[in-house]
Amino acid sequence: MFVMKLPTGYRCFKAVMFLTGFTFGSVVVYLICMEEAVLPPLGNAGVSLGAGLLFGAITMLVQYVGLFMTGFHTGLYCGVISLVVVDFFHRLSTVWLSLAVLMGWGLLFALANLRLQKSLTVFGTSVHGGAVIMVSMDYFIEQFAAARWVLNKVRLRDDQPPCWFSWVVLGLWPLMALVGLLVQSRLTGRGVHHKVVVPHHKSRTVNLQRLRSRQARAELRQRKYRYLYQVRTAHGDIISQEYVHSLNKMAQPGDQSTLQSNCTRVTSVNDQAALTALSESEHEAEVLHPTDSRRSSGEPTPERPRPADYGDREL
Repeated sequence: MFVMKLPTGYRCFKAVMFLTGFTFGSVVVYLICMEEAVLPPLGNAGVSLGAGLLFGAITMLVQYVGLFMTGFHTGLYCGVISLVVVDFFHRLSTVWLSLAVLMGWGLLFALANLRLQKSLTVFGTSVHGGAVIMVSMDYFIEQFAAARWVLNKVRLRDDQPPCWFSWVVLGLWPLMALVGLLVQSRLTGRGVHHKVVVPHHKSRTVNLQRLRSRQARAELRQRKYRYLYQVRTAHGDIISQEYVHSLNKMAQPGDQSTLQSNCTRVTSVNDQAALTALSESEHEAEVLHPTDSRRSSGEPTPERPRPADYGDREL
């Protein structure tokens, strides 16, 4: 799992945060237990494992804690490299200076990782993955000979210089870190950001269904409104024409007559338009009420047959 941080570190963001916290918590607690020597080795391993799981869960669930610890690990690796390089030119006087250098690099990268989250996370996972690969190869080839030499340089202890094969193993660290940096920046880390939450397919379909149902309800309301508006307009036109006809009889002759309907709309009607509206209203009145028009004109209305007449026909 630690080796997978090299090519796919940033894409598996939550897993990287968990592994970072797990590594830090388990190593620190194990070193403390080994120094105190209270529990047996198996007990020390169990306590360190539990502490690592707890701290890994915290770094995975709390994003800023995970980013801080990732940057802190990157700073520790850079501090170790700087101490090894400086030891070739000048030997430090006390171990506290080494500790101060490590803490300074760690805090610097931890705070910077909170600012440049994606870029420094990609860089930190590449460096950490390269270190894990280097230590693994060193274990299978030389039983941690190169790792012990680096640790003695940090502790300011004298040690034999490594052979050329150990230098080859140590050279795997920057090489694999460079490979991981290129792979993540060009392939696996492109188009991915840990702050962007990808919506679930089911929630997307539910949102589409809700949107469609809202659109359908809105369209249904518009249809009802249009129907009611058409009905009101149709009935209102008949009433307004009769009202205009009655007002035209009462109004004085002129070029134009200004009329106001019961809908509080003012219309300007010419004399010719008034006559046209009058003829249309009379025609509609004849169609709707033929008996009233016949009574007004004096024509006799046909009588309806009485029930007795129907009875005579049946007989």
